[in-house]
Amino acid sequence: MKITPNVVEQNITVNYKLILKNTTNIESIEILSRSNYYHKDTLKYKIDNNIILFSYKMSCVGEFIVKVNFTYEESKIVCLYCLDEVMIKLRPLKGDLHMHSTYSDGNTSPFALVLASLDAGMDFLSITDHDNYKGSQNAIKKVKKNSIDILVLAGEEICAGGKQDMSISQGNGHILSINANKSIENQRKDGKKYEKELQEVVKSLKKEEIDTNIDPTHYAKNIWVINKIKEAKGIAILSHPNWVYRDGKYHLHQAFYKEMLKSSYLDGIEVFGEEKIPEYNNMTHLTTLQTKNRHKYLAPFANSDAHDSDKEIGERFTVLFVKDKSTTSIINAIKEGLTCAVFKRENHEHQFIGKDELAQYVYFLIKEYYPEHYALKSRLAKLYVDQLINGKSFEKKINIVKKKLEDYTNSFYNIEN
Repeated sequence: MKITPNVVEQNITVNYKLILKNTTNIESIEILSRSNYYHKDTLKYKIDNNIILFSYKMSCVGEFIVKVNFTYEESKIVCLYCLDEVMIKLRPLKGDLHMHSTYSDGNTSPFALVLASLDAGMDFLSITDHDNYKGSQNAIKKVKKNSIDILVLAGEEICAGGKQDMSISQGNGHILSINANKSIENQRKDGKKYEKELQEVVKSLKKEEIDTNIDPTHYAKNIWVINKIKEAKGIAILSHPNWVYRDGKYHLHQAFYKEMLKSSYLDGIEVFGEEKIPEYNNMTHLTTLQTKNRHKYLAPFANSDAHDSDKEIGERFTVLFVKDKSTTSIINAIKEGLTCAVFKRENHEHQFIGKDELAQYVYFLIKEYYPEHYALKSRLAKLYVDQLINGKSFEKKINIVKKKLEDYTNSFYNIEN
């Protein structure tokens, strides 16, 4: 049983098409709201060539069930979703903003990570090598050169304590720089300038009401990184704050973590990231949700932190909501907090972290929209790989798949071409 459209606007009368293999023995058709216990209507409908036609106006936001009751067999259901006048104008994009290539400690090239991300159904990604901006730049160039249908944002994972932070736990954070117009690590190479700027940060921290257990000189390295990302017009996301290091300690001093949540200019937190013990992810998002940032709502993110292209990608991802498929819209969505972090667990269930209304909507999309979206994205990735291997153009086949994906999305959202 299939219905179109699948997503509609609140308080707008919509004409639906419900396709059934057998439309005989239908006793009644009902519509029910999952969230509003009292909502239940019996629909008036007509049948034209085994297509059930009906009109209806959704009165509240959320998921609805269309239930077809038969005389001699069990009922069948199909799901719809109703959005308000703001959200109906936005479209979901699925992405991963944390992965590593051979430009740092990854095992594969930036371009291989791009194709693996597309194969996993991603619409956008960022290569975030440790203290290295060049991997993401390489990916952006390769995507442009080969006309790959995926958005790649500039990226870099900054070890706030410097490169020695990768081998010795120092209590400092790792911060993702996304879409910055220059490398953050490169700005630390001028040692005298860096030390002078750190002292300026220390002075500013001493004037603020920060946790008295925090050494401003130690903590300043983290704030310097965030400030530099902001100066470069980038997005700052704190990564894996509950990562347990080799010595058994958290790599990030937890007082620093809570202070950054409370008073820094971070844009988001990685609530699901690569962890040796998954339960630490739960500690991450609980801490994040309990702490209010004085400057803005901190968007939640789920990222793979992948170091290879043949595993990890697709287990954790972020769905955000944009006006159009562009880097600008992605950045605006992050700033507006329109993100939902998703963790796909081993039993094929999903865990969601985000604002209630977004998490409920993403749950619906995971069930109803993303299976076909994933299949088409995966097919597209394989065609690009075949094209590269064979050294000849598969443009016609690629365009057919891209058109199918566009038509599918338009049908799902009732958008006329």
